[in-house]
Amino acid sequence: MAALGLVLLGAAAQADEPPRPATWRVALTGFARPAHTFTQPIPGALETELAAACTTAAGGVRFLSREEFAALGVDWATFSAQSAAAASAELADLKQDWIRDDNQVIQCAILRVRHPVDNATLAVLAPDFLKRFTPVFGRKILLAIPDTHTLFLFPRLASHYPEYGARVLAVVQKSKSPVSREVFELSATGLRAVGTYEEQ
Repeated sequence: MAALGLVLLGAAAQADEPPRPATWRVALTGFARPAHTFTQPIPGALETELAAACTTAAGGVRFLSREEFAALGVDWATFSAQSAAAASAELADLKQDWIRDDNQVIQCAILRVRHPVDNATLAVLAPDFLKRFTPVFGRKILLAIPDTHTLFLFPRLASHYPEYGARVLAVVQKSKSPVSREVFELSATGLRAVGTYEEQ
């Protein structure tokens, strides 16, 4: 029994260790975040924030509390830079569907996770996100992030994003992990909120 006790104590100590830098992630969060989560604001956003998070051994993602973030001993710039290094892998793992009009012109791209435990928002700040979609949508991209499993992408110019309001809101309402009704612009200068889908 003594040996068993030592094993359990060792496991508990390991579980209390701060997450390793390789597991650090920045997620977008809104409706479903725990109140104690360490977050940073997004310019213009009213219901969405950037949240410190980490991947888990089970393959999921969990948010870090303010106390856990403080225990890391790093500032937000260091944390987010480390997270960005892993975000490209998150982006590469998303499924991609193109939505075209009758003339085969692309109106929208929908990115979805492959597994229920995955979080699509981890890919938004990937260094190569803009590079991947600029040839299609231009240097400024609009994003809707209704839940942790889905991203809607639109061009900033000549955009049809207002037409997708009902579809985006339906995802928000039905999802078990909703994120936001807001619309964001992603460009070389960063991420900012530019609007909100409202019920008609």
